[in-house]
Amino acid sequence: MKVCMAKFNPNDFLECHVNATLNVMKSIKTAFPWISEIHENFWELLFYSILLHDLGKCSKCFQIAGAKGKIWGYRHEILSTAFTQFLDYSEEEKNLVALAIMTHHKYLDDPNLPIPTKAEEFVWRGYLERIDELLENSDYVEEVFIPRVPYWENYVFGKTIGKFKLPKGWESGIKEFDFDKLLNWYDRNWKKYRKELIFLKGLLNACDHLASAGENSIRFLPSIADEIAFRIPREAWRPLQKKANQVKDSLLLRAPTGYGKTECALLWAGANCYSTKKGFSNRIFYILPYKASINAMYERMLEYFKSPELVGVLHSSSSYYLYASNFEYKRFSSLYQKIFTPLKVTTPFQIMKAFFGVGFFEMTLSELKNALLIFDEIHAYEPNILGIILAMLEMLKEYNTKTLIMSATLPDFIEELFIELLNPEKLEISGNEADQFTRHRIKIIEGGIEENLQNFAEKFKERNLTPALIACNTVDRAIEAYKLLKSLGYRVMLLHSRFTYGDREELERKLKSDLNSYDFVVATQVVEVSLDISFKTILTEPAPLDALVQRFGRVNRQGWREKIVADVYVLTEGSEKDKNVYKPYEVVTESVRILESLDGQDLKESIVTELVSDAYFKQKNQIVKEVENYKHTALELFEDLQPLKKTESEQQFYEMFQGLEVVPSKFANKVDELIESGKGIEVYRYLVPLPHWKFFALKDKFGEIFTYKKHKIIVANLKYSHELGLVDEVENVAEII
Repeated sequence: MKVCMAKFNPNDFLECHVNATLNVMKSIKTAFPWISEIHENFWELLFYSILLHDLGKCSKCFQIAGAKGKIWGYRHEILSTAFTQFLDYSEEEKNLVALAIMTHHKYLDDPNLPIPTKAEEFVWRGYLERIDELLENSDYVEEVFIPRVPYWENYVFGKTIGKFKLPKGWESGIKEFDFDKLLNWYDRNWKKYRKELIFLKGLLNACDHLASAGENSIRFLPSIADEIAFRIPREAWRPLQKKANQVKDSLLLRAPTGYGKTECALLWAGANCYSTKKGFSNRIFYILPYKASINAMYERMLEYFKSPELVGVLHSSSSYYLYASNFEYKRFSSLYQKIFTPLKVTTPFQIMKAFFGVGFFEMTLSELKNALLIFDEIHAYEPNILGIILAMLEMLKEYNTKTLIMSATLPDFIEELFIELLNPEKLEISGNEADQFTRHRIKIIEGGIEENLQNFAEKFKERNLTPALIACNTVDRAIEAYKLLKSLGYRVMLLHSRFTYGDREELERKLKSDLNSYDFVVATQVVEVSLDISFKTILTEPAPLDALVQRFGRVNRQGWREKIVADVYVLTEGSEKDKNVYKPYEVVTESVRILESLDGQDLKESIVTELVSDAYFKQKNQIVKEVENYKHTALELFEDLQPLKKTESEQQFYEMFQGLEVVPSKFANKVDELIESGKGIEVYRYLVPLPHWKFFALKDKFGEIFTYKKHKIIVANLKYSHELGLVDEVENVAEII
């Protein structure tokens, strides 16, 4: 008897692939019972979409090409689509299944999906020829595949459905499938059936991709409260942690650093999860703004849940992070992009992609139904990102998602925007309890860093206040400060955003493992993110108050345990370039004024939110208007998102959020060697992130210093050293290795 393969090398029988895909579907059906709200026959329609999605691979020529390791010159999903005419459903439901199948690899407007229409005789004739090739294996379809259908129905539903049967003469019927009629129906009805189209295609993709990756089911989380109790006994839970575990809706949480907000968030998620015999099934997204924070949180979550199958990490360079961490990086970097892992630590951009129509966006949107979103460090986003996050949360209302917003330093007027949208419960600790976490005393220093650095370096060293943090607002200023301290004989580390990722990773590793071997660490804003390190004091250039609070957070981190309060030194003047970094700069001026009124006093945790709000008070109307404008624009874009088609918004997403990464010219040859030898993943070590404004400023200053090589790599003809990073000097060609 003939056999048909779904995949080659390794071979996978078509019926085995369908069986594996239905295994995944069954686990999703168990995990996400709420999906049936979308359409009363949804699970049946998904079942038949899976059943038929690869039937076009029965074509004799597909089988021959695959066996030889060659690519077949036609799309199997076109042939598969024609079988949907034999389903015993309404015209609308048959069309939904047909469209899901037809687009499960390529979108409707993809030029590589040659949808046959009788108006184009050449294309139609090609379709009929391919149907004839499929019919050469009609005995396989009739004698091997179709007899299995009742067993598959029983396996998934516990009963036979009987909605798909091949009639006599099906061979001629399949040649007459009306693709024009299907496309016309889509054009008229896609808005009406938007959800059905999104979820059918999204979950067909999810099941197909996981089965192809060798997985039989999605994963479930164990009891979150039990996992936390294993590390922190229930009787030791703080009041807000206990309360968060009782909240059954969206939540806004305010608590100081060190309180245990992460555990609050997890306990809230556990209280809102749907419980099955296998465990908690809702997808949980723990959303952070920075890669360093995300990687650190991923490792922390692994400590709780143990398995990388239960906790995922997803950001623009997570594949390299997994590779460098000795995980099965190919497997997990692929699985973390699918509906597999119940808890993902990620950036907001990975979720935004779905609303901009990027990638398999229907799959992500399907995963977001009834999901739990935890936004940590929400204060860190610019108005444009905040506006888009608000638009996204507005859209997700109809997906029944629940959201936790938490921050130690969120201005009250930004908090109001989230309260208005989400109507969340609010939890915050009392002023007295908050003040138990007070760790810093404000010291105002007149002037800028040039005239104060040497004096304070001597003072810190004499008073045994090292390692100390020197926080600068620009890379150029940080390099100047580093050079001065180095010339004075101190042990100094420089850390900023213009190192290669490989060097940055090594510097951060040294910081965490060997901080006490340095007198001073000179750093830019990169130090504001979640590096779990603690300095004895800080000398910082002026910045917005919320940013300063984050910088202070790197000082005396555990001081609240012993009631130790450390001095933090704030300069009153920055550099002229700071006005390009912080806009509107008046917020910085106001922040300095507020801190001057606290000179010599403890920065009590109970008043931090009020102080941050005061710093932004004069600018709040302008900022709120900006956030609202971005939200409105994003909503218009999101509401026009058309399922099963590529949209212009995908390009807009990359233009808005994809930063530039360049290779310093001294590493250009090394990068070529890595790519040619199949080690492209290691190229990441040699990339330096560069903001668009800096890219164009350097071009204006030096001319054509950027060259575009094969593999889409930009080479920067600028000097680079492991000590200073990428600097604003043209590289001497003779030094390139």
